[in-house]
Amino acid sequence: MKIEDYQLHRLRLVLREPIGDSQVRFEEHWMTVLELVSEEGITGTGFEIQQGMPTASLANQKDQFEYGSWPTIVGADPISLALRIDRPRGGNVGIGYRSLMVETALWDLVGKRLGMPLFQLFGGTDSRVSAYASTLDFHLSDQVFRKKLERFYELGFRSVKIKVGHPDLDWDLRRLKIAREVMPGHLMVDANEAWSVKEAIRRLHRFWDAGHDLFWVEDPITREDYPGYAQLCGALPFVHINTGEYLGYSGKRQLLEAHAVDVLNLHGSVAMTRDAARLAADYGVPVSLGNTILELGVHLAASLPECLYLEFSDLRWNDLAQQPVVFEEGDALVPDRPGHGIELNREVLARLSDPG
Repeated sequence: MKIEDYQLHRLRLVLREPIGDSQVRFEEHWMTVLELVSEEGITGTGFEIQQGMPTASLANQKDQFEYGSWPTIVGADPISLALRIDRPRGGNVGIGYRSLMVETALWDLVGKRLGMPLFQLFGGTDSRVSAYASTLDFHLSDQVFRKKLERFYELGFRSVKIKVGHPDLDWDLRRLKIAREVMPGHLMVDANEAWSVKEAIRRLHRFWDAGHDLFWVEDPITREDYPGYAQLCGALPFVHINTGEYLGYSGKRQLLEAHAVDVLNLHGSVAMTRDAARLAADYGVPVSLGNTILELGVHLAASLPECLYLEFSDLRWNDLAQQPVVFEEGDALVPDRPGHGIELNREVLARLSDPG
């Protein structure tokens, strides 16, 4: 199998409601969709997302792709390219074919060539993955927040992660109370780096004293404060410290070496996610998988050692799929179709296209 053609699409997705956290607010997503086509006519599809700010025009993106990526991809075998290890140095760092979009399309082609769903190709055996609802609720009213929780409950979710980190402690406490009134399972919070070490300890003790038994707190302090995270792990035995989402492989390694994380949050490329999960397993640290476009991370989650949870936010990108990933009783059901199993809904693709 050789790759001989490609198509790019630029999409604008207006969200059903604003999403965000203690630091940011977004009302739309901009997505780039890449289709790599083999000489046999098989298509592998990859995606990248940009929040808030529009991406470059489709013409500009094509120019960049043909200059930086396509010369390496055209005529290549997708298996060879997906498994290639480069030496990132100097001017080649951050360019070329090593983008999440290209990597996803390559692995989709590989799975289709072999007739295997990706989770099996990656060594997974269980086709169900525990998932939690993620509300992205910081900018929602209490009424809309409760309705969103109720919608997740009706979808079968029992565990949820909500946003905290509001300047007003009572606001955080009120949202925790609402969440617990609706969701009976694990309750997680995400502060998105809103606090100092001292403030994190103070707030989490206040949450505990108010009767909120949290499963984890995510990103309570700035991402590279490894001594601070180690301090939190020792000072807060009643809650797991979840972090690492914003860090590259080197940062994740430093977290683990400093014994500064209880649950390592994975987010990013297939290669880095698998490498980081393998490293976490060496340290006996379980992992979680953050939001992934069209929930494609379900294949990775199903193949990683000790993956506690997959995050699900029910965002509009799922409208693009003919058959989106199915969630049942709080579990994600891994697609059993070859590749990642997501085929594009061409009518929705055309409706959302915005060449710019």
